[in-house]
Amino acid sequence: MLSKELIHEKAVELHTPMKEFAKKIIRLRSDTGKEKEVADAIYDEAVKLGYDEVVRDRTGNIVAIMKGDNTGDSLMFNCHMDQVDPGDLSAWQYDPFGGVEADGFIHGRGASDTKGAIATQLYAGALVRNLGVKLAGDLIFTFMVEEEPGDMWGMIRLSEDWLGDRRPALCISGEATGGDFAMGHRGRLEIQVVSKGKNSHSSAPWLGINAVSKMAPMIMALDKMAENLPSDGNFRGSMSIIAIDCTPGFNCVVPDSCTINIDRRFTTSETVEEILESVRKLAEEVKKNDPEADFEVRVRKLEHTSYTGVHEFADMIKPAYITPDDNPYVQKARAALNRLGKNPRTYYWDFGTDAAYISNTLKIPVIGYSPCEEKYCHQPIDRVSIELMEEVLEGYAAICIEIAWK
Repeated sequence: MLSKELIHEKAVELHTPMKEFAKKIIRLRSDTGKEKEVADAIYDEAVKLGYDEVVRDRTGNIVAIMKGDNTGDSLMFNCHMDQVDPGDLSAWQYDPFGGVEADGFIHGRGASDTKGAIATQLYAGALVRNLGVKLAGDLIFTFMVEEEPGDMWGMIRLSEDWLGDRRPALCISGEATGGDFAMGHRGRLEIQVVSKGKNSHSSAPWLGINAVSKMAPMIMALDKMAENLPSDGNFRGSMSIIAIDCTPGFNCVVPDSCTINIDRRFTTSETVEEILESVRKLAEEVKKNDPEADFEVRVRKLEHTSYTGVHEFADMIKPAYITPDDNPYVQKARAALNRLGKNPRTYYWDFGTDAAYISNTLKIPVIGYSPCEEKYCHQPIDRVSIELMEEVLEGYAAICIEIAWK
């Protein structure tokens, strides 16, 4: 096994180019569906760093591979390339697309979610190569489009269009952990409840059925339901009404349709079908008190058009998952960091990630391990710690050596 001193020595040689690449991709705005410039930059950087194979799938995901000789386990890394809108620019101390280095951080939108981790992961492959490590398995670095909407569409497309039956022994997600191990998260289901009414002129509302008014008792019933959601010891369910809309939504017309969006976070002991059925039963209870009420309960569908032109709809469903701490590959990853003098704590994310698909559908165990920090995500203080990038760079390399070394 290589010494931590040698890993550190070789890592230091990559600190500056890794940092400069992070700045470069932070300066490239990459709203969901518009990731092309960042994807091009990652592709070109991977080629420059000597990756054995660099692929752009039909949806625009980028895959960079350091190849082994197929005699041992492979290891997968995962980040996403899109970032959320910066919002009110006056709230930012630094230009959100400036990639400014100050106070030990690189500042900018997406720095913590997940561009700081992209740079660290990509350079971890280069570090393994520079250490002269012979690989038994592949190191597969995957960089996703369209993660921010939350339905895992970019990851699903990568799985179906490129990953196929490849099954690495472990995946390391670059979602924010601040150098600790995130071992899972709650599920997320976005439900739409539609109240159906009848138009009339608003000067004669008795001739119509106001869909907004009919929705009001349903909202109150949902708020009551939210007070008594399941808990399974690891996670606690929650429910929030996050949007409301009506049609036609202009003056002098009683609305004939009102739609609310519900963000339902759920535990590993709940199923999507059970949750939907509970909301449908609640709608039936509300209707008993008002025969004119008419509700439809459905999963929200999100529309996607990738920067490569792939157009699809996907259900807003993200399952809960937990990776057991006693998984042998988790234990190998922890042992690798222990040899560097690190002892990451384990916890669960509050937010959801593409790891849910990787774990539940692909059956690949996932650890969240990243230099990015949740406290900076989606905020005008978005930043990534340079010190943590340097620390996690060595951690990534050590895990690669532990799992995929020949």
